[in-house]
Order: sequence, then C-alpha cells, then structure tokens
Amino acid sequence: MKQAHKIGAVFYILWGIFHAYIGILLLEKVFSEGTPGALAAIGNALPASQIPQINSPVMNGVIGHYAWNLLWFGAYAIILAVFMNWKNSRVGYWFNLVVVSLTDLGFIFGILVPGFITAAAGVPGPVLWILAVIFTSIGTFRTPTP
Repeated sequence: MKQAHKIGAVFYILWGIFHAYIGILLLEKVFSEGTPGALAAIGNALPASQIPQINSPVMNGVIGHYAWNLLWFGAYAIILAVFMNWKNSRVGYWFNLVVVSLTDLGFIFGILVPGFITAAAGVPGPVLWILAVIFTSIGTFRTPTP
C-alpha cells in the first residue's frame, strides 16, 4: 500500500472530472433549455409533471451559479490531486478532504437522499469521493511524517 495516496489521487481526479463535466452540462442546459431543462437534468428521478416549466431568469442564475461552482470544485480537486495528493502532501490531504467532503455531503443530503436524482446518476460522485478518502487516508497516515 505504498502507493495508496496515488490511488486516492486518481479517485480525486476522477471525481473532479465528473463534477467539472456535470457543471459544464448544467451550464449548457441553462443556456440552451433554461430552467426546465436544467431542473430536469438535476431532478431526473422526478416525473416531468413535478419539474417547473417556468423559465425564470433568477432560477437560471441560481442554477448557473450551482453549475459554475461544480465546474470549479472539480477543477480544484483535480489540481490538488495532481500537485499535492500525488506527492502525499498532508496539507493537500486535508484541503481535498474538507472541500470535496462538504461538496458531496451537500449533494447527498440535498438531492440524493430526498430522491430527486436516480441512484444510477447520483451515486458515482459519492463513490469516487469515498474511495479517494480511503486511499489518501491510508497513504497519509501509514507513511511516516518527514
């Protein structure tokens, strides 16, 4: 398990790519389909009758902001994984652990647990997060501090 931190870094990179992609996808939905299209993508477990069909500029802004944050949370995780987690940096370990954990916990309790998104669409991010935490933790805490 000498390379556990690198395995964890790869999972953080995959988490980052996944979230950056979702951010870009939602931005595209907001700009092309407006509020209804973006909400249908986020709430894909809901019947179409429960998705508001009002194209609200304010909601487009809120969803666009959410999508923008996902894009940059993904980029943040990738950059830290490449430059810090890959090198088994304790600072990088804590930075990615806190930011990615808070991001995914908000998603889990705000969207996944209430059932707004299907498990197939909602579980990959948390699985990548948990695997990243497990492997970077092994790498960080089983390696002697220099």
